[in-house]
Amino acid sequence: MSELHAVVVGGTKGLGRIIVENFLARGCSVSVVSRQKPVGFEEGPRLRHFSADLEKPETLVGLQEPIRNALGRVSYLVLSQRFRGEGDPWVGEIQVGLTASRDLIEGFASHFADQGDRAIGVVSSVYAEFVGSSQPVGYHVVKGGLNAMVRHYAATLGRKGIRVNAIMPLTYLKPESRAFYEKNERLMDLYRRLIPLGRLGTAEESANAIDFLCSERASFINGQSLFLDGGVSVVWQEEIAKAFSGL
Repeated sequence: MSELHAVVVGGTKGLGRIIVENFLARGCSVSVVSRQKPVGFEEGPRLRHFSADLEKPETLVGLQEPIRNALGRVSYLVLSQRFRGEGDPWVGEIQVGLTASRDLIEGFASHFADQGDRAIGVVSSVYAEFVGSSQPVGYHVVKGGLNAMVRHYAATLGRKGIRVNAIMPLTYLKPESRAFYEKNERLMDLYRRLIPLGRLGTAEESANAIDFLCSERASFINGQSLFLDGGVSVVWQEEIAKAFSGL
């Protein structure tokens, strides 16, 4: 068994898949939790898949024990799940985003290693702090709630040496959507004008932030929700409106 064991919830594609790859590249063992094993996912001595449907709380009961038995006590837990069901979006968002996150954190708390670097990383969103018409109210509530959850568990689990932090990404390029954005020059130009760094971020950059927060390099960072927006959040809306209107 590898000394470090990371559990990634929702690590089958996009950002989650890159987070898994980063942990593996560091020499960690990785347990991936998702509804179905993704195509091309090859299990091995350091990589295992465990099935769970976060819309069904009963599938999380007893999940921690086989994960711990397979690859050892946990050093890192990353929550990167997203509700993509077809039911009531409010109910689904709350269950998958908030209730399941609480159940996973509390369920894994006693399965963390007794020493060494230990951390929980949460994928939140800029919509935890701002309102966007592209996402429903439940999504906003969940992301805001996740940031509050991060602060709560940072205070309580911090006493056990487990750090808890989140990232709040802006829209970013990922393997599944890169072609769409890059073919839409008007949209890309809008982001170049909007974002102080003059470009969209990437899934790799968000994954790197999680990789940092779940490492000894972030050993005294606890209870923080980090914007990954290229600086958009520091620019007052009035200035953006003036720039876009040409005033």
